[in-house]
Amino acid sequence: MIAMRYGTIPVARKTGGLNDSVFDVDDDTIPLQFRNGYTFLNPDEQGVNSGLERAISRYRNNPQSWHELVQKVMSIDWSWEFSASQYEDLYAKSVARARAAASRA
Repeated sequence: MIAMRYGTIPVARKTGGLNDSVFDVDDDTIPLQFRNGYTFLNPDEQGVNSGLERAISRYRNNPQSWHELVQKVMSIDWSWEFSASQYEDLYAKSVARARAAASRA
């Protein structure tokens, strides 16, 4: 997240916290506004190379698109204040659902 703040496009294995913060730019199942890097599944040379090759290809073949991606990752708000507000919203929704379910029972 710190590296993205300074314009580094992540190439990361889909595991742990990286799976929660790096979303593949080529994954059509993820909304466009969340796609921010290149991911791979297998922790081996082939997996790493697939992510790197896609990133390098975009950098070389579509510099405007690469620049837009860099600007996008630099503008993502990873601050505690933003994250905390999202957790508060999630908590409030969970409480509301629990109350609604309890009142139906």
